[in-house]
Amino acid sequence: MIEMSQTSSASLRRLVVAIAIGAIFPGLVTAQDAEAPAAPERIDLTNFPGELVDKVVVPIPAEIFAVLDKLDEPDWNSGIQLPDANDRGGERSLLALTFGSLVAEGFIAVQAKNAGEIEKIGKRVLDLSESLGLASSVRPHSLAIIEASKNRDWGKVRDELDATQQTVRVTMEKLRDDELSGLVSLGGWVRGTYVVTSFISGSYSEDKAELLNQPGLIAHFREMISSMRGPSASAPAIRAIATGLARLEAIIAGSGNLSEEDVNQLRDISRTMLEEFYFSKTAP
Repeated sequence: MIEMSQTSSASLRRLVVAIAIGAIFPGLVTAQDAEAPAAPERIDLTNFPGELVDKVVVPIPAEIFAVLDKLDEPDWNSGIQLPDANDRGGERSLLALTFGSLVAEGFIAVQAKNAGEIEKIGKRVLDLSESLGLASSVRPHSLAIIEASKNRDWGKVRDELDATQQTVRVTMEKLRDDELSGLVSLGGWVRGTYVVTSFISGSYSEDKAELLNQPGLIAHFREMISSMRGPSASAPAIRAIATGLARLEAIIAGSGNLSEEDVNQLRDISRTMLEEFYFSKTAP
């Protein structure tokens, strides 16, 4: 049980930066579909709208969207940064990270109600699933995403994005590719961290910064990276991401309340991590 001193803080602490994980949970209720309940005085982690992964609670994306909107109605269109398709080789660990970030990009585009970008993302999801050898499983979801975006059926788009990532994760796990499944989640989390820190740094407040105060989730991803085996574990991009996670954790663990400068550093570090597999690298 986690006890909060203020109702507003309780509302914020209900979220992990899992815009983050891009939605690995099927059957979510969107913010448009139901009125959000009043924030509780306490949060019972055994009765939380999410999934427990190694004792780390990952909430459903609808929770993040709803609270971010209540904070100050961010300009979601400005958060969409779909990069040009680039060939970084066939390294499956990088493809898995990219897939997770791409699904997270889709949720940002859904929140912006940007049908054009959603259609691009749906097509890119299908292309990437082919590179991962999962096209037959993902194709129905991708086509449904594109069709629903044309019809402005945002709830349906969310459901299909959620189902897409869930399908990929389950398929990888059935193939005993647990490492890649975890990297899909990590890729989505890093992309979500970057967009959330960007919004908060543009309009800082201590309450908003509480969204980022989740050291347990970072520790979970660090442990996942450290347990990797095989060639991917020593790949430069994976080592760079491990270093980035350590830097993020050091900032969060070393602060009581995250300052504006802390948030700016979290934003810059997450951007640098994304440049290892998603964005083009910024010129020095």
